[in-house]
Amino acid sequence: MNRIIMFFKAKSIGLLIGILWATLSCFTNTLDPAQAIGVSMQTGEAHQLATYFDKDLELRIDPVGVNFSSIQANQAEMIMRSFFRKYPPNRFQTVDQGNTPHLKYTTGTYWSGSRTFQVNVLMHQVTPGHYLIHSILVND
Repeated sequence: MNRIIMFFKAKSIGLLIGILWATLSCFTNTLDPAQAIGVSMQTGEAHQLATYFDKDLELRIDPVGVNFSSIQANQAEMIMRSFFRKYPPNRFQTVDQGNTPHLKYTTGTYWSGSRTFQVNVLMHQVTPGHYLIHSILVND
């Protein structure tokens, strides 16, 4: 009898975790791209940021000598992961956001230790209401 109860408790906990994960996944996917960028920069989550990358993008990170006018999304994700490891985030603050009918941009300040970086992200519309990151520029 106890094994049956423990079996159902384990199944219930697994089901609850699955529902919670699915709910959180849906919530994070509904974030505005500019908000998602802010969250990703604040937490140093390169993978989360990369979900908004176009298949090829411009990536310039002056403090580490990265300067690609066109790089594949998976390579850009690895470089951003390396940047976040070298300069872990203390804080990220969005300074300005704007948009035109087919573009959005976000400008922010990224703090890591005693260093401060300016971050500029340009997104372009790929389908109505759906934007992907076309360019990331990081300067100190």
